[in-house]
Amino acid sequence: MLDEEARRGAQKQWNARACGELPGDKQSVAYFDAVARDRYQQQPWMHEYFRYERFAGKHVLEIGIGQGTDMMQFAQVGAICHGVDITENHLKLTALNATLRGVEVDLHEADATRLPFADNSIDCVYSFGVLHHIPEIDQVVREIHRVLKPGGQVMIALYYKWSAFHLFWKLLANGLRNGWLFTKGYAGLLATIEEGADGVKVKPYVRLYSKATVRSLMKAFRTADVSVHQPHEGHFWPAVLGRMVRRRLHWLEPRMGWYVTYQGFKPSAATGNSGGNT
Repeated sequence: MLDEEARRGAQKQWNARACGELPGDKQSVAYFDAVARDRYQQQPWMHEYFRYERFAGKHVLEIGIGQGTDMMQFAQVGAICHGVDITENHLKLTALNATLRGVEVDLHEADATRLPFADNSIDCVYSFGVLHHIPEIDQVVREIHRVLKPGGQVMIALYYKWSAFHLFWKLLANGLRNGWLFTKGYAGLLATIEEGADGVKVKPYVRLYSKATVRSLMKAFRTADVSVHQPHEGHFWPAVLGRMVRRRLHWLEPRMGWYVTYQGFKPSAATGNSGGNT
């Protein structure tokens, strides 16, 4: 059985405030451009890592579409874009974003544990910052494997368990100093990672992943990369510690960044599953 409470929590969170939402006129391209600028200023590594331009003419499925910011990176270079989300707000905003830009996208209100696509029909499945909100992530990974063509690529990003943000801000500052571990519990504490969530009344499901758990999760795929990204001095607490490590962030990135990412491929019959890096 699916965890319906987790789904209601996600819908309550992102129907109230879309992921990456900013003030402004949501009927304008200028608004969605501002959302994209804000996203990629915070996460400047994404374009180089995911290389959206590689997928022109390919069928790309995004799981958890937000306001369509990443989907537009695929669509505007000629990818054939599909998306699923359980949040009505995200589906409406992504459709509007695409319409304003004059691109066509195929959107579905659907659960990632039951993807509405045929076997071996998708060239790339992409999901950034979404799968860690799904308790049945193993089922989602099986669905990703099912819909991917042999040789098709999967690219995901999850919250990293050993990040500075989790260790210093969530556990030390919020959890122990503020007492949230005792008043909200660990699940409630993790929920407050999401803007607008209080961990009590608004409590989206959040799970953190290590590199080892990601490798285990994605064992059915041929692994190309597992890496950690996005450290920030503001992720360290107290602030003086952040200032002290400012010049060492490049060294700290693969150890304490905020996201753990995975890229891999569905094995073809000819290659089989190598189970390791390529």
